[in-house]
Amino acid sequence: MLIPGALGEILVSARTTGKLTILDRYGLKAAILDESLSEDEQRSIDRLLRAVIKGRVAVDPLSLSRNPPPATEAIQDRSQA
Repeated sequence: MLIPGALGEILVSARTTGKLTILDRYGLKAAILDESLSEDEQRSIDRLLRAVIKGRVAVDPLSLSRNPPPATEAIQDRSQA
């Protein structure tokens, strides 16, 4: 089941960052399997998938979060702990 508002968040995130994370892909999978999607939502998913095909949105296979910290920040945080 898709969390209300999750599809819109995925679409905005993909457009802003130019990437689809693993979490985004799971959300899209849930949305596609949801039979109660509106026609507008279905069209939005289609547009996003076309953007992936055309290379405007990349599929990020490694990132589990929407905004992972840069590696240098993660190293600094560990050294301070």
